[in-house]
Amino acid sequence: MRKLISVILTTAVLATCLLACKSETYTDKLNDEKKAIEKFIQDNDIDVVYDFPKGAFPENVFYKDRDTGVYIHVINPGSDEKPTKDPVTEVVMRYDTIYNLLNNDVEGIPNWDATYGITFDFGNSGTYTHSSADYTSNYYFQSGGCVLPLEHELGNGAEVKLIVPFENGSLAQLSNYKPYYYSRVKYTFVLDEKED
Repeated sequence: MRKLISVILTTAVLATCLLACKSETYTDKLNDEKKAIEKFIQDNDIDVVYDFPKGAFPENVFYKDRDTGVYIHVINPGSDEKPTKDPVTEVVMRYDTIYNLLNNDVEGIPNWDATYGITFDFGNSGTYTHSSADYTSNYYFQSGGCVLPLEHELGNGAEVKLIVPFENGSLAQLSNYKPYYYSRVKYTFVLDEKED
């Protein structure tokens, strides 16, 4: 009887060890993300720079922010009208196709032509991951990583491409460990009408 119990306990311990060994750690998720981003960069012949260029970037040049790991390609730097933090500038963000870099699947539906975009207040990080207004599925993609290009003096109407690692992405990205490639993002400022 003791041998039978020993065999059962040994089998249970081995099964537990095998199951524990198969689960991915956070470090594994980070390594998977790093490989996926590196593959995307290589497959698309992207040149990564660490100094933010002025104006529109040359084709296939992405700036990598050293603090966040977010990659930015400026398509259009926008107008001379820059967002402010005091008072905050309300910004509407629209995006075209978004890809999950782990499997190249399209994530969600673009809101490029939608009636309502994603809104946030530049300078108020509490609005970067959710909206106090209506919640729609579009907010699934809202993150501080998407706001980062505006920190680089881009203006009203600016358009960018982004690679956003999950650590600096939306709450949904972080909880699912998904790095995203935003094929096009546009920022439009909501300006107060001036009285005559």
